Amino acid sequence: MGTVFHKKELLVLLQDFYCLTGLRAVVFDSFGMEVLSYPPELPAYCRLIRSVPNGKTGCYLCDQAACRKATRQKQTVIYPCHAGLIEVITPIQINDAVVGFLLLSHIVQGADEQGEWDYAQKCCGAYKVDADALREAYNALPRTPYPVLKSASDLLALAASALYQQGLARLNPGSSEARLGQYLSDHLAEELTSEKICRALSLSRTGLYYLSRQTYGCGINEQITRLRVQRAMELLATTSLSNVEISRLTGFSDYNYFYRVFRRQTGLTPRRYRTSMVADT
Repeated sequence: MGTVFHKKELLVLLQDFYCLTGLRAVVFDSFGMEVLSYPPELPAYCRLIRSVPNGKTGCYLCDQAACRKATRQKQTVIYPCHAGLIEVITPIQINDAVVGFLLLSHIVQGADEQGEWDYAQKCCGAYKVDADALREAYNALPRTPYPVLKSASDLLALAASALYQQGLARLNPGSSEARLGQYLSDHLAEELTSEKICRALSLSRTGLYYLSRQTYGCGINEQITRLRVQRAMELLATTSLSNVEISRLTGFSDYNYFYRVFRRQTGLTPRRYRTSMVADT
């Protein structure tokens, strides 16, 4: 069963980080998929990188690799991203299990402006983005000297460790949220409709709507799709099942639809995702 993130309270935390540091803060779930961010919009630099297909793929693979590294080390990691910037990621843990991540992104130290820009430009060379536009967007990023970066990373780790104690990320067996999450997990391979879920959990359609919004921040159909893609990611990374078999086991009766949804949500084809997981092991 997935973790319940309380987005309203988490948003206040992310806003506080932004107010103190000027850095964009992001919450990922255990699969490295974004749950919440502040500010919600990407800076111009990253929008430029993601405007080209291989740049968007590079961002996704970079995030996934960072999540895996933080999971293995179970501690805060400061690392260079694929586009030449610095990022900080720390795992959110419940009972020693990593259930998500906090990230501070798009960081430029500014200690050696020319050297740092040369490195970023080199990293982005394969993306064929307009050099002048990229430089202008790079210059607009805030400068975060290393002492501030280190302090921010320390605070990020403390915040992640406090999320469970404060109830912002929790597992709550027996609650309505837990029952819904468990039911979806147990029946993902089946046809899932609002009517079927309501009957199983003794909920009205309105009750299901509000429970899904409160728990996941989205409608129930969107959450089902998200869970199916997450399950597919897990199977692609840990089994030798064919993509068609995985499509069927995760509730997608039409493989072509599975392919389109998976690519839209992850930025990668199922085959490319599996290849990236194998390469990282």
